[in-house]
Amino acid sequence: MLGSLAIAVNSLTGPAMLSLPATFTRSGIIPTCAALVFVGLLSSLCSTHLANTISKVEGNADYQKEVEYSDAFQIFWGRKWFVITQVLFFFCITCLNISSIVDTSQVVDTFMAHWMYGGAAALLITSHGPEWLRWNYDMCSDMELASGDCIPFDDQDGILFTAGNLVVTMVFLPMALVDLKENALWQIIGFLVLVITSIQFVIQFSLWPELSLDNTSLWGYDWDDLFGVVLFNFALTIAIPAWLYEREPHVDVPTVIYGSSLLSTAMYIALGLLGSLTMPNVSENMLQSMMTGTMGVAMELGASIFAFAIIGLGTPLFSVLTRLNLMGSHTCSRRTANLLSVYLPFAAAWFLNDGTAITKLLSWGGIIFTSLIVFIFPLLLAIHEKQTTAAPGSIDVYCGFIQGHRAELISLWILLFLSISSVSLAIWGNIF
Repeated sequence: MLGSLAIAVNSLTGPAMLSLPATFTRSGIIPTCAALVFVGLLSSLCSTHLANTISKVEGNADYQKEVEYSDAFQIFWGRKWFVITQVLFFFCITCLNISSIVDTSQVVDTFMAHWMYGGAAALLITSHGPEWLRWNYDMCSDMELASGDCIPFDDQDGILFTAGNLVVTMVFLPMALVDLKENALWQIIGFLVLVITSIQFVIQFSLWPELSLDNTSLWGYDWDDLFGVVLFNFALTIAIPAWLYEREPHVDVPTVIYGSSLLSTAMYIALGLLGSLTMPNVSENMLQSMMTGTMGVAMELGASIFAFAIIGLGTPLFSVLTRLNLMGSHTCSRRTANLLSVYLPFAAAWFLNDGTAITKLLSWGGIIFTSLIVFIFPLLLAIHEKQTTAAPGSIDVYCGFIQGHRAELISLWILLFLSISSVSLAIWGNIF
């Protein structure tokens, strides 16, 4: 149960959560809280419906067969949907993975700038040739430090290879090459660190003298990225198929899904709200504001550990899930799957050190790929299966509140309408 909760929560707590304090500041307390609760419940129901559909595979009532995400679509809907979901699943998790790698690398660079002699180091390659760079916090003004805008090697023109990139690659790439069970111990460690550091942040935020309701508003002033960022915070569905096969038989599926979603939603609200109330000019990556040293050494160290253990440990998990889906139905060999799921995102992250680029990746990646894979496709599959076979599943999705074939089918159509509406709001906000 602990390993299952760790994998579920760690798949939820990705790089998008670092944008929540800034989202609370822009979009307001009430809209952001409402969006988090609504999308969290929607994600839980989508994940539970997918688990229930997978249990309807012949001979798989107890999940003894390895049925990955795209395999379920091939079994119930044919080869065409298998190919479609393979492509979209790959891009969905690759966006999450690259974002996690870049965010963790930036935090490592920030840590080095504070604690290592000479500061952080990087190699900049431009049209004029390579150049070695050093960076430390003496290069920033007090205003930049207070606002969280003091970011290592920001606004450099050219290709930038930082020491943070190197450290993250050396630590997490080997973990990404092993299987899910071998990663379970690291996921449990990451989960425990998440709980401890989150409690630390909540206590320090609550005791911070600059904590004020004036730092944010009830309704906000800009809701453009609200649903795009929130949708990206609830990508639990991507981990469900692989976890179902690996879990111990006594672990209850709805308990893990609803429990992890409830815990993550509560943590999002607590850290996002208190962070926005504490830091009036919080950075898009809240850890950048927390690691400047203006909030004390304890906060700085806690933020460094949080980023390395939580956001960083998400990268091998994302790579493992991508590899398992690529290897489903023998689509790829393990070597090819490793090339696409491990080496490609780590290599791509070396070229994406711009925070603005990552914000855009989060927003549009959340809207396009995560929306389809996490929210829309599982419901479409459940509707298709219920309309064609109507076989009983192993899970009571609604915990007894909704029963009967017709009532469940109506509820699925309602959930699909709500999912499409959420995605449409996110697209509308980003475009207009």
